[in-house]
Order: sequence, then structure tokens, then C-alpha cells
Amino acid sequence: MAEEVARRIVVASFTTPNGAKSTLDLLRGASIGMGNTAVVTRDDGGEVQFTESQDWGIGKSALVGAIAGLLLPGVGTITLAAGGALAAYFIDRGFPDAQLKQMGEGLAPDSSMLVLLVADHDVARATDVLAQGGGTVIGTSTESDLTAAIANLHP
Repeated sequence: MAEEVARRIVVASFTTPNGAKSTLDLLRGASIGMGNTAVVTRDDGGEVQFTESQDWGIGKSALVGAIAGLLLPGVGTITLAAGGALAAYFIDRGFPDAQLKQMGEGLAPDSSMLVLLVADHDVARATDVLAQGGGTVIGTSTESDLTAAIANLHP
């Protein structure tokens, strides 16, 4: 059986709204071992938005439900698509949405934040790439649960 990789949460802020997204692309290009990632932005009007790599969202879940409806005879495609969308609303596979929204509300207008679950052995390399992308590492935590990590964040 494969050994589970120890992971840490790393949080970095950016002074631009696109900084987190472009730096995430740099991290992927550097072959950093990452789990879930979240890009959080706050626009000049104060509205917070976020996207996660492991949170399917309503659209993707509806598509999976629709495909299942085509493959399963006797069950309607529309019924399963609606069920998939509803499940996505109630099931959050990634970081807690409320926690990401709260973190985003702490951002300055027109800025962004990147929340990463990084393989423990890649944390130093990840923080280097974050700095190259213009990010400031707010903190890291040995916790892999975002709520616990925020309570224990340390630079």
C-alpha cells in the first residue's frame, strides 16, 4: 500500500487580483506536490470570489449526473443532473467555503490570496515560487484542515 504523503497548508497574499492565479500556474509548472488549492480574490468593490481545485461546484456535478443518466437505463438524465447539482450544493469536498470567504474579506480591495495543501517535502520550494510570483507567505501550518490551520498559522 502506498504511504500517505504528509502535507502542510501554506497561505500567501498578493497585491494584485491575478497574482494568486498566475502564481498557481507557476507552482504547477514547478512540479510542486500539491493537494487542494484555492484562489481567493477581492475586487475593488469588496466582493469576494474563490475557486478550488477539489470543489466540484454545481456545474461539474450536474454534468456528472447527466452522464450517469445516459448510462443508467430507467433514470432520467435531467433528474440525475439536478441531483448532482444539489449534491454539490450540500457537499464541499475542498476547504470550507465559509472559511475561504472569511479569509477573502480580510484582503485589501483588488488583491488575491492562494491557499495550498503542499507536500511537506515541497514547502520550501513552494514558498520560493510564491515569492517569485510576488506573493507574501502569511503562514504555514502542519495542519491539513483549514480551520485548524488558521488557528495555528505561523510565518
